[in-house]
Amino acid sequence: MLQTKHAAELCALLVNDLFGELPSRVLAALFTKGRSSIAQLAQITSLSPRHLRNGLGVLIQQNLLFYYTDPDSRVTSYEANSDACYNLIRSGKILEVVESQHGTAGRDLVQTLMLLGYARVADLTHAFGSRAPKSNGHANGAHESASGLIESEDHLHMVLTRLIQDEIVETVRPDSFRNPAEVYREIEAEVTKTAPGERASRNKIEQHMQIVERFKTFRDQSRTLKRQLDQANGPVAKRRKLQNGNAHADDPFADDLAPLNPNIVVRVNHEKCLVQLRNQRLAQFASDTLGEATGKVYHALLELLTVQLARCRSDQLSGDQGGGQQVTVTSIEVYEHLDEGVNVQSGIGKAPRDKIDFHSAEKVRPSPLDCESDSDDSDGKPPVRGRAPRTITSGEYDESDGSSDDDGFRAKGSRSASRVNGDRQTKVKFEDEAASKDSRLDQMRQHLLLLAESRHRFVRHCGTNGRGQWTVDFGQLMESLREAELDAYIEQSFGRHGLRLTRILREKGKLDEKMLPSAALMKKSDVQGKMLAMQMAGLVDVQEVPKDNSRLANRTLFFWFFDGERTQSQLLDDVYKAMLRCLQTLQVERHKERNILSFVERKDVKGKEEEVMTAEHYNKYNRHLEEQAKLLGQVMRLDDMVAVVRDY
Repeated sequence: MLQTKHAAELCALLVNDLFGELPSRVLAALFTKGRSSIAQLAQITSLSPRHLRNGLGVLIQQNLLFYYTDPDSRVTSYEANSDACYNLIRSGKILEVVESQHGTAGRDLVQTLMLLGYARVADLTHAFGSRAPKSNGHANGAHESASGLIESEDHLHMVLTRLIQDEIVETVRPDSFRNPAEVYREIEAEVTKTAPGERASRNKIEQHMQIVERFKTFRDQSRTLKRQLDQANGPVAKRRKLQNGNAHADDPFADDLAPLNPNIVVRVNHEKCLVQLRNQRLAQFASDTLGEATGKVYHALLELLTVQLARCRSDQLSGDQGGGQQVTVTSIEVYEHLDEGVNVQSGIGKAPRDKIDFHSAEKVRPSPLDCESDSDDSDGKPPVRGRAPRTITSGEYDESDGSSDDDGFRAKGSRSASRVNGDRQTKVKFEDEAASKDSRLDQMRQHLLLLAESRHRFVRHCGTNGRGQWTVDFGQLMESLREAELDAYIEQSFGRHGLRLTRILREKGKLDEKMLPSAALMKKSDVQGKMLAMQMAGLVDVQEVPKDNSRLANRTLFFWFFDGERTQSQLLDDVYKAMLRCLQTLQVERHKERNILSFVERKDVKGKEEEVMTAEHYNKYNRHLEEQAKLLGQVMRLDDMVAVVRDY
C-alpha cells in the first residue's frame, strides 16, 4: 500500500480508537520514520523503553507490525504493516461474509481471533470449552447449540478445520511477521551471491526462476496445514457439493475429523477474506446490472472459481495470483453448488427456439478478448443486434417504447402493451412452450449466457464439457468496475460534460484542443472552462508542442490528455482524507456526549436506557446514535471505493 499523509493518519487513528494512544503513537512514529529499532523509536517518540515495549507488544499481537532480528547484531527492527492497519476498518464486513458462509459459529470464532490477534488452538479450546453447558455430566457434543455459538471442544475443532480449509484462518510461524519484500531481497541476494573471484552467472532467467520458486515456497508455508487437512478430510469443494451449497448444514465428515494440534497458532487471513468480499461486490454489481437471480447464479460461480485463489491481485514480487493456472468450472458444477431456493426462472426473457441464434449464444472463446475488441464482432461476422437467448418477436416487443438498455432487452415475464381492438391488453403473452419444458439447469445456463454477453464481460464461455465451461477474467472485469467508479467520481465532481470530455480523452489519448469542441459537441468556451477546472483538480493535463523556436501561442499545439493512474492515486488520497475527517468528527461528537455515553455503558443501564434516562438525555443519546450511524455508513461506502480501486 502506497503510503500518503492522510493514509498514515487514518491508520494511526484506527489503532488509537481500538487499542489506545500508546500503540498509536508508536505506529505514527514508524509511519513517519520508517523501519526503526527501539533505541531509534525512543529518540523519536520520547517514550521510555518500557512503554515502547508495551506499545510494540500490542501492535505485534494484533499483526500490525513487521519485525526482524538481525542474527549478527541481535538488534530487532520494526516496520509498520499498513495493509493490516487499514484492514481494521473492514472487520464488520469480514464478519458478515464469514457468517453467511460458515454460520454463527464461524463468525464467533473469527471475531474472537480478531480481538486476540492470534492464538494457540489450546487457548481457544480452553476459552470456548469453558462455556460449554453440561447435560447429565457430559458436554453437548460437536453440534451447534440453539444460539449457534461454539459450546464444546469438538465443535470448535470442526469449525476451525472448516475455516482453515477455506483459508479464512491461516497458521502463524516466525516468518509470518517478516516483510515479504525483505524476504524477497534476502532470497535474491543469496541466489545471486558469488564467491570471491567467481564470475557472476549470465543466466539471469534461470536465477529469476529460482528466486521466484523459493519465494513461493516461503509464501506457501502458511498453507501446509490446509493441504494436510484436504488430504485427510477431502477438499472443501467436495464438502460444499455434498452440502448442496448450504453453508449452515451439518458437515457429513464432522464425526471423522481428527482434533488439531493444540500448539498450532492461528490468525485471520485477510487476503482470502478480501477474495470473499470481492465475490460479494462482483455479485452485487451483476445483480444491479442484470437482475437479482443472475447475481445469485454469478455468486455461486465465483465461489467455485475462487476456492484455490489465495489473493485478489497478483503478487508483485513473484507474479503469482495465488491460484496457479486459470480455473474453469462447468455448468453442472455451478448447478450443484447453487442454492435450491434461487428462482432461476426470473430475470430471463422467453422466446421460441427457432428465433434463437445458437451459434452466437453458445460461442466458445478459449482465450480472453482484447480490451478494445467487441464480443459481437470478434469473429469477423456481422454483429447480431439484440441478445440471442432472449430474442423477442417483433409482434411481442416494440422498440419505440424506449425501454431497451445497453445490455439488451430482458423481459420479466410480462410487459404492458398497446390497446388491441379497443380493449386494453394488460399482459404480453410469451410463448411458454419451450420454457415449460426447460429444466432448471437449462434456465440457469441462460443466466450464465446473459453474464457472458454483457459488455462488462462478467464470465467467458471457454469450453463445452459439462454443459459448458466458464471462467472469469478478473483483470478485465475489475478494470471495467474501476472505470465505472472513476466515471461516477468525475460526474459527481464535474458534471456530465466533464465526464464526456474525460471519456473522449481516455479513448483517443492525446487530443488537440481545437478538436475537443467538435468531438464533445460543446462550445469552445465551455470546453476551455471545464478543462481548466479539471486541470486544476489534477484530472487532466496539457502538453505544449511548439511549431518553431518562437514559442508563440498561435504557433503552439496544445494536446490535452487524461492520466488514469494519477487520477486513481489522487482519488484514493481524497477518499483517505474523507474517511479520516469522518472518524475525527465522530471522535468530537463522542467527546461532546461523553457524560451520556459513560452513563449508558453502566451495567445497570444497558438495555434499559429509555426507562432509566430522562427524556432530554434519551433524545440526545438517540440523536448521537443517528449521527454515528451516518458517519460510519459514509466510511463504509468510502471503503467500498478504496477496495475497488486499490485492493480488488
